[in-house]
Amino acid sequence: MATDIRHQPENGYHSEPTQPSLRENLNRRSPMRLQPTLTTLETWGFGLTGPLLWISGAPAIHAALGPQAIFVWLPATIVGMLLNFQMQSLGRKWPEMAGGTPNYTARLLNNYPWLGRYGAIGYFFSWLSVPTINALIITALIQANLKPLGISCPEILLQIGFTVLAFIVAFSGTRALSILHLCFVLPAVGFLLVFCTQGIGWLLLSPASPGFFPDSWPSFSFVEWAKWYFFGAYATYACETAASFVADSQRPGETLRFLSFVAWLIPIPYLAGSWVLMRLATEPGLQDDTFLNLLSAAKLFWGPWASFMVTLLIVAGCLLSSATAVSNTPRVLYQLALDGHISPVFGVVSPRGVLGPALLLTFLLSLICLAWGDIGRLVMVGTSGGLSAFTIAHLGLWVRRDRPEVLWPWWSGGFFLVETVVLIVGGLAWNWQDLLIGLLLPIAILAVDAAIRHSAFPPFHPAWWIKLYRGQSYRITKDFVALQVGILIFLICSTAAIAWVIRATLDGLPADAANNLLIVLVITVGFVGVAVACWTSLPQVVSMNEAREGAEQLFTIALDAIVVLDETGVIRQTNPAAESVFGIGTTGLLGHPLNKLLPGLAFEPDRWPSRSEQTLNLPDRDSRILEVAISDRFSQNASLSNQGMQEYVVILRDISDRKQAQESLQKANEELEIKVENRTSELTHTVQQLQNEIEERQRIEENLRAMQNQIVVQEKLASLGSLTAGIAHEIRNPLNFVNNFSELSAELTEELFEKIENQAQRLDPETSDDIAELLTDLKANLKKINQHGQRADKIVGNMLLHSRGQSGHWEATDINSLLAEYINLAYHGMRAKEPAFNITIETDYDNDIGEVNVVPQDIGRVFLNIISNACYAAYKKKQEMGAEFSPLLDVRTRNLGDAIEIRIRDNGSGIKPEVLDKIFNPFFTTKPPAEGTGLGLSISQDVIVQQHRGELKVETEVGDYTEFIITLPKKVAEIRS
Repeated sequence: MATDIRHQPENGYHSEPTQPSLRENLNRRSPMRLQPTLTTLETWGFGLTGPLLWISGAPAIHAALGPQAIFVWLPATIVGMLLNFQMQSLGRKWPEMAGGTPNYTARLLNNYPWLGRYGAIGYFFSWLSVPTINALIITALIQANLKPLGISCPEILLQIGFTVLAFIVAFSGTRALSILHLCFVLPAVGFLLVFCTQGIGWLLLSPASPGFFPDSWPSFSFVEWAKWYFFGAYATYACETAASFVADSQRPGETLRFLSFVAWLIPIPYLAGSWVLMRLATEPGLQDDTFLNLLSAAKLFWGPWASFMVTLLIVAGCLLSSATAVSNTPRVLYQLALDGHISPVFGVVSPRGVLGPALLLTFLLSLICLAWGDIGRLVMVGTSGGLSAFTIAHLGLWVRRDRPEVLWPWWSGGFFLVETVVLIVGGLAWNWQDLLIGLLLPIAILAVDAAIRHSAFPPFHPAWWIKLYRGQSYRITKDFVALQVGILIFLICSTAAIAWVIRATLDGLPADAANNLLIVLVITVGFVGVAVACWTSLPQVVSMNEAREGAEQLFTIALDAIVVLDETGVIRQTNPAAESVFGIGTTGLLGHPLNKLLPGLAFEPDRWPSRSEQTLNLPDRDSRILEVAISDRFSQNASLSNQGMQEYVVILRDISDRKQAQESLQKANEELEIKVENRTSELTHTVQQLQNEIEERQRIEENLRAMQNQIVVQEKLASLGSLTAGIAHEIRNPLNFVNNFSELSAELTEELFEKIENQAQRLDPETSDDIAELLTDLKANLKKINQHGQRADKIVGNMLLHSRGQSGHWEATDINSLLAEYINLAYHGMRAKEPAFNITIETDYDNDIGEVNVVPQDIGRVFLNIISNACYAAYKKKQEMGAEFSPLLDVRTRNLGDAIEIRIRDNGSGIKPEVLDKIFNPFFTTKPPAEGTGLGLSISQDVIVQQHRGELKVETEVGDYTEFIITLPKKVAEIRS
């Protein structure tokens, strides 16, 4: 699984016919795919994170450059807008691709995979450092507000808590994180836009305005411009985050269109907001403090609410960018794994949409960044990786300038040159060591990936994660409502208690400091509350939703009519098949008592038999005969069981054609009996006439029975044969290839051996002996391959035999051979489900049985059902008892003269007395819902008793054994007459 398989994507850049398509590679490399579960609004929420990055970068740039900062933001804004439009075009080309910009870059540079990987990992690390940086910023903000109280701030705990918080939600599924993100991002972006537009309006219209334009424009050098463009460019370029979520969007086109909206939104914070800071944040001593700069500008037009609003902006911006980071960084690794650039383990996703391996690596690297703890150097290193990624992206656009989806290739080439200069000049102007670390970190991460790829540690391979995810089950808690109420009470009480204590502590603080700490508390509690819900309520809600969807799907696609009745027998729900059976629309059936449509049923549902045949008489429609199976009474809701609100599920099948065939057969028999009586007086006539009558009778009888059996088989087993045959044929093709080429290889090896023997005199004896030994081993191995291939082919042949059950012909059959084939088929079927399954099989066949006239396909299905149940029972007991228990299957046949007896016995846990009389009822099963349908033994009884006029019994001892005894008559033709 860890082999680095390269491919050329299906993107139009190469047309070699031997290259696998992108979709084939995706399916081959990721057994579990990222599903399109996010709504359009949720992906838009992630796309709004970019403008919030202005909050953390703008104060530092304006503190250093003053009015000249606008010349940093202006080109960065233009390039950022163009980049959004470009990513929108690439997203339309590859709508199946997750991760956005870095993965588009890797696809563009598919001829230079090492460069594409490097750029994608650089982008990955730039976002990876965001949760740590934000945790440090929020902790510093809390510390600054607690300082006037003389309260020491638990820095380490807060830093770890704010770093881990977003990951806790992310590990429960992207949907939870996206909904949480959407709830907070709309007010946060709204306040940011108000800050920018209201600030511009105040500058233009207020009498107290210092003027819209500055009095002077200080000069600055190119090196200083490059130094700050180093940061400004990354902030504006990172506004394309919506592209990362196109692959798991329910409406990818709408998500891509949002990139245009964000592109036109970029100038508001990055130009208008920067202008407000430039003109209003002019107090001395502000330096590069984000809070003080924003507060200095906002208090002129927000007044006393400025401190509260600025704190809300900073805290919400930090937590929201962290949420975006833990969402899009795993998608970068996921898509790189699908495209074969990194280890396949990062391409595994859980059924709930959690990119476990990729998210875990992101979390561990974030903790390493937190251990470093230097926010300035982390920003520098992260920006170095991010800017290098965008530089490589512009290079990729220029390299693929001949493609229609690349919009401005020559402009991209120019941006690449400018960004390369900025990366070198600006990075060196800051710190050459941090620049070097930022450029080397992607190589270090790729080295870690190479170690993972070649490691034998199970969690480093997809199979381990797939087994883990498939083994997870979220069962619906019985007292789910009580659990939710308890959680809600806990959250409300704990929040109130914490707020009470903190408010009491804050009474001595200035109003602004108190409000600041309270807004931090409120937003943090909101995130923590969602995190608690994600690990408690969300799995229950998802499990109930999945169970409901599965039940609705089965209910809708069922071929038989299904109606749900209340406790009085009134129809409350129907499926589409019921309309065709009754000839009445759903509206007409709802609210109608079933016993009015089927008069043969009693008035009270409690008195209805579990299985019966009823006559349907409706005006303007022929009379129909329905087979009716009704479930035991159950409560729709456990809490309603004491109120008598019960329901019944009734399954109805139209058997009119089958009954007509039976009546035709009975009528034909009566007519034949009359003919025989009338011909008794004519026995003296020729023997030939009597023989002709007998043959005519047998021919009519055989035709009628064939018609009857065909109806039964078509109703019960129509879909099983085609499915088994399709699978068997698909397996047989590669098996034939293995068998044929192993034989051919053996022949070629023999010829090679003869040629070497002819040339033996030219080789020294030792070399000749080594070659002979190698060829001998090769022939032996090829022989083993052929033997095992033949064995597999025999299994497939059994599957094909099992699948050809639609004709229903009676044949003289060797029961012993048929039993052996289905024992083998059942054993391998169990092994396919449970690789650890093993069982001892003992057989005792009576060779005097001879051939018996049966329908081999139907009898084979009976054998398969009973033997599979026996293997399942023994396997379950093995799981309970462990190594001290040895599973055993005992199969015996015996000649009874005019009949044969077949005994199939297992040493499982036996059948409890309370369920023994129900095992042949349709839909009754003791297996979990995903492992049994409850139809196997019901169908088996029909085949043995009704079709073959035999007998099916069961003997059992709880905790010891279960034995099924099948008795089949030999002279079926006489019985059928």
